Amino acid sequence: MHRSAELPTHPSGTSIAHLCSAQKYGLRPEALQTARVIFLKQSVTIEDFGDKLDIMPGASLYELWKYYERVQAILASNLTKFRTSCARGTVTLTGLRCTELSSSRIPRWLSQYIESIGKNSNLFDYAELNIAMARHIKAKAHNLNCECASIPGQTIRDFWEALASVVNGSFERAESALCLVQEREDSQAEICSTMSPPIPLDVPDANVIIRSSDNVNFRVHKSLLAMVSPFFKDLLSLPQPFDSEIIDGLPMVQLSEDSELLNSLISIIYPVPTVMPNSYEKVLYLLAACQKYEMASVQSSIRAEVNRGASPVPKEAEAYSAYAIASAKELIPEMENAARLTLDLPLTFETLGQGLRLFEGWALRDLVNYRKRCRDGFIACLDSFLQVHPPGPSSIWFGCPKVMTTGATGEINVQQHHVLPRWLNQLLSRNWTNLLLQKFTDPLDIHSRIRREYFTALQNHASCNFCSGVHMRNGSTFCTELENKLAYARSKVLVVGPSRG
Repeated sequence: MHRSAELPTHPSGTSIAHLCSAQKYGLRPEALQTARVIFLKQSVTIEDFGDKLDIMPGASLYELWKYYERVQAILASNLTKFRTSCARGTVTLTGLRCTELSSSRIPRWLSQYIESIGKNSNLFDYAELNIAMARHIKAKAHNLNCECASIPGQTIRDFWEALASVVNGSFERAESALCLVQEREDSQAEICSTMSPPIPLDVPDANVIIRSSDNVNFRVHKSLLAMVSPFFKDLLSLPQPFDSEIIDGLPMVQLSEDSELLNSLISIIYPVPTVMPNSYEKVLYLLAACQKYEMASVQSSIRAEVNRGASPVPKEAEAYSAYAIASAKELIPEMENAARLTLDLPLTFETLGQGLRLFEGWALRDLVNYRKRCRDGFIACLDSFLQVHPPGPSSIWFGCPKVMTTGATGEINVQQHHVLPRWLNQLLSRNWTNLLLQKFTDPLDIHSRIRREYFTALQNHASCNFCSGVHMRNGSTFCTELENKLAYARSKVLVVGPSRG
């Protein structure tokens, strides 16, 4: 039986759901079989998962990706050995006359097919093998020195069984790489502090103690907590349970935040120098604590400190982790800001890295949809600059003599032709097309590079006095308008939009 016929034919969404359930409940054989189905039926990229992303939590998706990387590495190595061993010495194939033989003395088309499976495992399919052979035979139909059309069916079946053995063996060797995980709670404890527990602020006449998760006591005033937090106002107004802990005659309230976070929080509440966390992720957990305890004014103060540059900002791939935490904690401004930062990066499993563990499935789905809507906004913006009917933003460029036609008298009919210079039309059209076809493996950063591309294109057209003159008069204004409209197209797209819900 052909290997492809042994595979279940679940739709990809069903396969992902099955894998998620198998991982969650520790069903290892089922998880391994379903993962194999996924890898052999589809390529594994964020785009391929599409609207199925919300089925699977980020932690499970991360483990699936690491397993896939391991499978690919083992499979590529085993297939290389298979090719160089003359397809395990299949006699009929190695003795075959063909106009194009590989260094292993098997037909080159067959060698290339074997190699392609190592790069894209879903090409391991009996139909794909036959398609590759049919293309070769068609191309060599009139070449009598090629015997590939007469390869016996049994030989092809023997080859396929040998190839299937290599593929199956590669999956079996990689089995230990698939970890079974349950949904991981997004806890602030995962962000490890590199600092020693802080020395608590010495507050005179304190009348309540708040204790951190790492057992550091902070003496504070009930009245101040109640003033900045309706949550604490209600909590502290309730009668204390008879068995509540008392320290030095003061009631104690246990909180889930660690001492570093509480120290920052108290430094903002009291009139002392503010102590901001030493990482942006910790800032997000501090903002989340303010949200949890209904400290709106304190939350505003923290955001002001961040905008003032008093704390680190996410750099490169940290933007993905920041987005994941902010979305889980419903910190909408930080969520939107982090999402915009991710546009300058590829959206791939490799770029997400360990940060993928922090994602809820729906959050990654929303980020994908956000990226698509930003791309659509950029395309619409470029459309407006490609318009040839004045008064459009590009109409200042109408009149380039290199694209104008002449009348019967030999004069250029400037008024009758609204045509963009070729260099500008090519610049805008190329970016328009690239955006339309763009994959998530590329940054969506046209807004930050369009001016540079404009100058390069114009320099290649430097011999045109007309375009040089337009540039001298209005080029800077034109570039600024183009950048601003692209930036506006990006800014009006929100993560919390049509994709949510």
